[in-house]
Amino acid sequence: MKSRVTLLFAAALALAVGSLGCSGNGDGNGTGGTGGTGGMAGTGGSDPSGWVVQNSGTTNTLYGVSFTDANTGTAAGVAGTILRTTDGGATWEPQESGATDADLYAVSFTDSNNGTTVGSLTIGLDDAVIVRTTDGGETWEPQNSGSRDFLYGVSMTDANTGTVVGRRGTILRTTDGGTTWEPQDFPFIVSESFEAVSFTDANIGTIVEQSGVILRTTDGGETWVEQTAPGIYGWNGVWFTDANTGTAVGDVGTIIRTTDGGETWVEQTSGTTDDLRAVSFADRNNGVAVGDGGTILRTTNGGATWVEQASETFRALYGVSMTDANTATAVGDQGTIVRTNAGGG
Repeated sequence: MKSRVTLLFAAALALAVGSLGCSGNGDGNGTGGTGGTGGMAGTGGSDPSGWVVQNSGTTNTLYGVSFTDANTGTAAGVAGTILRTTDGGATWEPQESGATDADLYAVSFTDSNNGTTVGSLTIGLDDAVIVRTTDGGETWEPQNSGSRDFLYGVSMTDANTGTVVGRRGTILRTTDGGTTWEPQDFPFIVSESFEAVSFTDANIGTIVEQSGVILRTTDGGETWVEQTAPGIYGWNGVWFTDANTGTAVGDVGTIIRTTDGGETWVEQTSGTTDDLRAVSFADRNNGVAVGDGGTILRTTNGGATWVEQASETFRALYGVSMTDANTATAVGDQGTIVRTNAGGG
């Protein structure tokens, strides 16, 4: 799996290529696609029945996005970037994260007010970063993680309870809204980073890792059990809609699905060899996976079939949040945000 340093290099390369081949005027108003390379990701000639490019107001790469309803969402990314919308992305407003010396890799909101974003410092020591809001991002407060490792994933199940994962097998747990974060152990060695985590309630959660490891807990992380999954590739994203039903995505277009809490994982046909970075489901059947090269895949039958959709961007997409069968938002390189209100077309 590519490291995030490699991904940032790829983003710069894509930007250079875009300046040669993308139709745009440099102010974020491209023709029939994302904006030119001289300005912010902006609206283009997108099909309103499919995916529409939104104006993020930034060229900073966005890694994570979390919506609590069709209108209210937050995106997070490099240089402490946090953006907020309350109108389904018609407008995105920057917020002061207080973490401009950090890259933020994931964000999780449990309601319109309570959210947590995680990442790592970009200068000096590689300290973990956790920032928390209880007022919809009007204010963000740093929290003490007690960790020195990069943090790549977060899943909050309510205002108080959540789990964060990261490099070198880091697992942190809070039950008091992040006032304290306690490390959790597991009885084996992990060689790579935990990339993503998904909890469906305070007790039941799943973690995926770069080298292909999948872990499961049913007791809030007191114990973690390794699960067996098909394939030899690393996992980058995971999403569970209930205690039993979940999907993981990874390198070279790999998708796997479970309907029994991970006792068995079944590989699905994605139709792509692009690395997939994130996945989100609105319910057991309706889901979206995103990845490199602007790849967007859509299922309406729990992954029995995945259909590639026109994303209106060539840039890598790293995060996606789906709120209902028709509505989803994805974020990625150079401040790219794309949105559908019609199931992707």
